[in-house]
Amino acid sequence: MIRLRTIVSSLLLLGCSTAYAVAAQAPAANAVLPPPTPGSNRDAPAAWVGMLLMFIIVAIIITISMMPSRRGHQD
Repeated sequence: MIRLRTIVSSLLLLGCSTAYAVAAQAPAANAVLPPPTPGSNRDAPAAWVGMLLMFIIVAIIITISMMPSRRGHQD
């Protein structure tokens, strides 16, 4: 049977080696990345267009749900 100390020591060794690998990558992370170019989304519609579309869809759903059912011959 594997003893608890063996498991704990192997997990501790794995944790220390992972921390060392992450710390070794830290100097490479200091590279300065250029900011993204603005204006890539210039032709996007205005915010009111999305709100208008949402209002129309909600109005259609409410109108359909308020319509009476046509089950006159089944009653």
